[in-house]
Amino acid sequence: MPTLMLHDYQTKLLELNDEVYHVYIESDKEIGGGRDVVFLRQHDRGVPLTLRSNYAKSGTLEPASEKRDTDRLAKQFQTINYTINCGKILCVPIHPLVEELTLLERYIPNMAEYINKHLEHLNLRIQAGRI
Repeated sequence: MPTLMLHDYQTKLLELNDEVYHVYIESDKEIGGGRDVVFLRQHDRGVPLTLRSNYAKSGTLEPASEKRDTDRLAKQFQTINYTINCGKILCVPIHPLVEELTLLERYIPNMAEYINKHLEHLNLRIQAGRI
């Protein structure tokens, strides 16, 4: 599976190769984030992974919306699987992903476990605080 694990977002890679797609951490409201997140949200090869409610300091997903968020993540993981199965290169920013997984393990452990299972299927074994 062609995945490229990066420390952080590397949006320049999208300019180098039309076969490169880039995962980014999305918010539930699909607004906010840094410059790279906004760029990837607007780019046709940006692949969202909704792990935040919003980009405020207290913007972690909440247990009350776990069912809705899990359903959305299932669709997003289908997109990721489809992208990889089509032979595209998928860039995965490890640092933002580990940050969000650490928070989710603290507040919604079931969802963190669900995400880790899907990441393992992509041969990305990520645990909170370590790769």
